[in-house]
Amino acid sequence: MRRASVALLVAAGILLAAAIFFSGGSTDGPLAWIGGGAIIAAGAAGAAALSGRLPVPELDRAGILFVGLLAGFVVWNGISIAWSAAPDRSWNYFNRGLAYLAFAVLGLAVGAAVRRAPRTVALGLAALIGGACLWALAGKVIPALYEDYGRFARLRSPVGYWNALALLAALGLPLGLWIASRREHDRRLRAAGVVLVYVLGIAAVLTYSRGGLLAAVFAIVAYLALTRERVEGIAALGIAVLAALPALVWGLTQPGVADDFQSNAVRVEDGAWFGLIVFLGALAAFGAAWWAAPRHVSERTGRLVVRGALVVLVAFALFSAVVAVRGGEDVVQQGPSRQLSTGSNNRTKWWGEAWDAFAGQPIIGVGAGSFEYVHRKLRKNKIDVTEPHDLPLQFAAETGLVGFALFAGAMGAALVGLWRRRDDAATLALGLALPTYLFHGLLDYDWDFLAVTAPVLFATGVLLAYGRPERRVTAQPLWAVVAVLAATTLLFSLAAPRLAVKRVEEAYAAIDRNDTESAVDKAQEARSLNPLSIEPLFAEAAAEEARGRVGRAQRLYVDAVEVQPLNARAWYELGCFELQVLNATQAARRDLERSRELDPRGPAATALIAPPQGQGQPGTTRC
Repeated sequence: MRRASVALLVAAGILLAAAIFFSGGSTDGPLAWIGGGAIIAAGAAGAAALSGRLPVPELDRAGILFVGLLAGFVVWNGISIAWSAAPDRSWNYFNRGLAYLAFAVLGLAVGAAVRRAPRTVALGLAALIGGACLWALAGKVIPALYEDYGRFARLRSPVGYWNALALLAALGLPLGLWIASRREHDRRLRAAGVVLVYVLGIAAVLTYSRGGLLAAVFAIVAYLALTRERVEGIAALGIAVLAALPALVWGLTQPGVADDFQSNAVRVEDGAWFGLIVFLGALAAFGAAWWAAPRHVSERTGRLVVRGALVVLVAFALFSAVVAVRGGEDVVQQGPSRQLSTGSNNRTKWWGEAWDAFAGQPIIGVGAGSFEYVHRKLRKNKIDVTEPHDLPLQFAAETGLVGFALFAGAMGAALVGLWRRRDDAATLALGLALPTYLFHGLLDYDWDFLAVTAPVLFATGVLLAYGRPERRVTAQPLWAVVAVLAATTLLFSLAAPRLAVKRVEEAYAAIDRNDTESAVDKAQEARSLNPLSIEPLFAEAAAEEARGRVGRAQRLYVDAVEVQPLNARAWYELGCFELQVLNATQAARRDLERSRELDPRGPAATALIAPPQGQGQPGTTRC
């Protein structure tokens, strides 16, 4: 039993590390192997529980509702493929949901099987999050570690997106405060907790994420309001903040750290000084925390400190909230000054578009992951986004009232279950991950990021299963085999779209070397793996055109339109083929007009040229 528990914990740690460090932002590629690994681990845990080697998670009503409704939401994402404007993206969203569900189930297994699971998981997640933020800062010190900081200075490695990295830091702050303030921890561990808060704070600020800073304040205020070690927590926070001030002043003012499009020489020089200042600040934070750890303050002084700190934090939170959402639709600049900007950075426009999509299909939505096509039809500028940067509106627009109710019910049940388990300091720090995630989700599209969603759902599963009466079952090998087979089936769903992408790439490579027969085979294989995508059709059409089979190529472009009739690109590619290859101007103009209707600011807008004013002739068309 103990060996199985250790193996389960190690597997979970490896998968969480992969999710945080190697998930590739919001891309779907790494999801196949990381999510696949989570499904294998969850399936193995289920098989071990059904064979008597691990305890079966004994959930209360809140835990059962969380798992059941979350599974229902994932299944509903898959069902929405039937009417989705972007069926291939809906399939990808279904797969993403499967990965998240697997992490949640894995958390349930760890919570039921591992002794003192909340403490162990909290320490492990604190180390992983701290390591990710330390790696992000290292890219500023050593430009070779992340050269793209020369293009955009906002901190984002290894997560790939600044707001997601800021959220990850916010999730780690209560863990750092718990480590730094818990009286039972030794001095070295408490001092290390202060250094963790120090690193997370610097990283969060250098992402220039207003929503991320707001989430960090939310997490800190919630932890300090609910923990018993408020004075120790405030002292740890104060030491970390004071130690971080020199690094923040340097990091926000020196061009090699703070500004975009800087030369490598400038980045190396300013980054080296930044690294030295951060290192010295960490030593100062550790030393001050070491000195302060055994000292205590009077009860009266403690109350004054707590009240003063909470007033400051709440005031800062209110100020940040106003800054984050107030103002017009202007695009906020990327530099440090953006943190004081009052522009919405187009979010209110995207929220309005999502509401329009929901109003058009209020019950079932437009399809999981398909907001992108709604946005392209309604957008007023050329900024292209895939989601509206608000999870409730996103799920309402894409999955309708049904999907929204399933997701909201799952999260509500989880919050109720976590509230009942807040007495222990470790469970409190770990349990704040979900409300912090949901709070930040009001301003961003965090569901797309494995690096933040997987750890949050894993931690939630751990806490919902921990402390419940242990239940064992007699060995049931048949059901264990069923669990393994189910996991294998789900693996194909995750792998097929990724394999299709690879086959498409191989098809275009074959076209480049004039091996058109192989290109057709690769494209057809991609089509069989993912019949919902139009990319294999385009690849096969290009190969057939290279072979001189123009009629077959035209049929494939028509098939792409039939597969995704609301995709402006499908109509654009068909229209351009008709214009450039078939010289069918009238048909081309008709299809390009349809593309422009679906995306008024897409490439078809420039392909269609209006006639001179006052003339009745039709305009010209070009691609």
